[in-house]
Amino acid sequence: MGARRRQAVAREADFLDGLVDAQLGFIGQLPMHRREELAQALAVLVMLAQDHRYRARGWISRRELRHRIDRALAGLDALIGVPGTTATVLPQR
Repeated sequence: MGARRRQAVAREADFLDGLVDAQLGFIGQLPMHRREELAQALAVLVMLAQDHRYRARGWISRRELRHRIDRALAGLDALIGVPGTTATVLPQR
């Protein structure tokens, strides 16, 4: 992988981190019983950011990253299907 592609993948990881950071303040404002779905969705995004860093370092292949992205999106889709806070916070695809 070239340096430009590594930088692009690292920027994608930074974007995901920023997305999670932006929602952390919001999650603290929710009642305790409404936090779980959003916390699960944010955990998926944290792991996806880490997967991007693994790709940028050459530890996983592009194919493996794509597989992990697909798995993360499926997990988020499942969370969105559950009634509650997550469905109102995360955009539907």
